Amino acid sequence: MSKIDELIYSLNSIARSGWMIKGIEPCKAETVSQHLFASSLIALEISSKLNNVDKYKAASIALIHDIGEAIIGDISKTANIDKSKSEKDAINSLDINNEIKKLYYEFESSNTIEGIIAKISDLLSTYIISLKYEREGYNVNSIKDNVKEEIINLSKKYNLENIIIDFLKGLDKTNK
Repeated sequence: MSKIDELIYSLNSIARSGWMIKGIEPCKAETVSQHLFASSLIALEISSKLNNVDKYKAASIALIHDIGEAIIGDISKTANIDKSKSEKDAINSLDINNEIKKLYYEFESSNTIEGIIAKISDLLSTYIISLKYEREGYNVNSIKDNVKEEIINLSKKYNLENIIIDFLKGLDKTNK
């Protein structure tokens, strides 16, 4: 894939597979583009509460973390496929700016605070949409519960627990 417009069209049209596995119709399922936008907005929000963090870099990393899916599609965690290797191969095949590729690798390695915030924001985005689908009557409890556990574990591991727990409490208040 060599054109940015093709990349955008593809990401706009790929529904996230985990939701469809849970019975959400493709026309209602969140697209990869929607997920990337939400992840980026969350990363900007979270990183704005921290000192010594490049909030725009965190948001940029979150914005592009799944662009490899334009080539390979959205692979469910339940698939028996090495998603990381597939995404790396896809990223390397894309005719995109090397700066974008560097941001992707920063997400994958989680060796900077910005990459870690992007990873947590990726999970928070999934958690937020799971709350929406749950309100609509879909049984997404397993996704919601698993992703919330991942969020808490990562936030503890990287000493971001207070900020992330406050963020989650804010979500829980608005979704009751």
